[in-house]
Amino acid sequence: MTKILTPSQTCGPLFGFALLPAGITEAVAADDPNAIEIEGTLYDCNDKHLGFEAFLEVWSAEQACRIRTFNGKFRAIVRKPAPVEHVDGGVEAPHLHVAIFARGLTRHLVTRIYFPDEQEKNAADPVLGKVDASRHAVLIAQPGDDRRKLKFDIKLQGANESVFFRLGEEQQ
Repeated sequence: MTKILTPSQTCGPLFGFALLPAGITEAVAADDPNAIEIEGTLYDCNDKHLGFEAFLEVWSAEQACRIRTFNGKFRAIVRKPAPVEHVDGGVEAPHLHVAIFARGLTRHLVTRIYFPDEQEKNAADPVLGKVDASRHAVLIAQPGDDRRKLKFDIKLQGANESVFFRLGEEQQ
């Protein structure tokens, strides 16, 4: 039997009632003492935000949330995850996975968010170590205006394009 690869469907239209049920937009309550707010903007190749035409899933081993973009902006409430063992040995720095579903994408994209206060662990991370050092900055969130806020923009193409992984690729 011959296998034929077919493209994935794009993500629209976005049916909010099905994709964003109550409670899914925050991994932890905003008033949780360990809550971190990550805000950012999703940009296309022309540095224009993607409006209302995208949603993101943010997760780690013990938490997940799903959020839509509004005028290209997103906000996730999460907690910093613990480091995890890498399948080939070593320890991965605390990070979050992010899947991006947007207009024009035939398959979702996956990137990671690393934390700016984990320089030593980030430097030893086996996945981040596979990425050219000149590209690390697009994977590390920027500090916000207080210790519980971070900024993380995602750019789909062009200068300062985000680093994207194929699912499972970071484990190989």
